[in-house]
Order: sequence, then structure tokens, then C-alpha cells
Amino acid sequence: MSHLSIALIIVLAIIVIPLTLVIMHNHQIKKRKNSILFFFKNIGAVHDLSFTGQEILRDKVLGLDGPKRKVLIVEEKSGEFDAQMIDLLDVSSCKVKKIYSAIHSNEYRKNRPEDYLKSIAIEFGFRSGKAPVSVFFYKNEQNSVYEIPELEARTKRWETMLSSMLERRREKTA
Repeated sequence: MSHLSIALIIVLAIIVIPLTLVIMHNHQIKKRKNSILFFFKNIGAVHDLSFTGQEILRDKVLGLDGPKRKVLIVEEKSGEFDAQMIDLLDVSSCKVKKIYSAIHSNEYRKNRPEDYLKSIAIEFGFRSGKAPVSVFFYKNEQNSVYEIPELEARTKRWETMLSSMLERRREKTA
């Protein structure tokens, strides 16, 4: 074999092997996403929900049934799906909550605030005194810092949408 053909084989191997791994990884992500969506739709059908809003995140799906005032959250934890239903009639508040790690005074000027952001979530407070429920849109262990603006905007959009439903309910009861 000539040196040219050996070089060609090496170049092809360098290209084909990583490409195959990327394709396999993307297929696995798509399969996981389809599984969580299938589970989400089945739980929605069991509870006779009709979703007027839906959000698909890395490890969870949120769905809002506006007329019934219910939020369905399906989250993947260790390969299993966990479903949680929140009745907006029981919710007293809905707000964006950002959690930051400790910021040392000598490091503050060197880094941006995003470098200290640990998570962004919607937190539901309940009338009954039940413990608040947080739905995380961003976690620094799972997401990139570059995803913060998009995920923060999506979180705020949900906060606005859900808070307006809470406000309308308060106006009707007043």
C-alpha cells in the first residue's frame, strides 16, 4: 500500500468515527425527547387536559391547560418519568427565582454575574401553606452559560402567563 492510501484511510477514520458518535448521541437525545413527550401526552389524556401552552426543556416538559387552570410537569429523573400536577386555584404566587453561588469580594469585578448563577426557576407558592414547588429552567450543572438569556426569557414568559391567570382569578373572586 502506498503512503497516500494509508493517509486516506487514517483521515477517513478520523472523520467517520467522531461523526458516527455524534449521530448516535443525537439519536439518543431524540429518542429520550420522544419518550418524555409520549409520557406527557398520555398523562395529559388520562387527566383529560387540553394544553394551551407547552414548554420542552432538556429534562422536563411543562404544559398549561388554561380552561382547567392546571399545569402538568413531567420530569425525567434517573431514566424514570415523574409527573406533577399543579392546580392554579391552589396557587397564591408564581415568580421567577434566581439562585447565585457565593460571590467573593475580590472576584466580583473579574467575573460577570452570570458566572455565579446556579439556577433559574419558576416558584409556585400555595395558599394552603404547602411547601413551594420550583420548576427549574436553567441549572449550571446541565446548561451552558450561553443558554441563560434564552432560558431566562422563557422562564419570564411563563411567569407572566401564569401570573396573569392568577390575577384574573383574583379579580373574579373580588
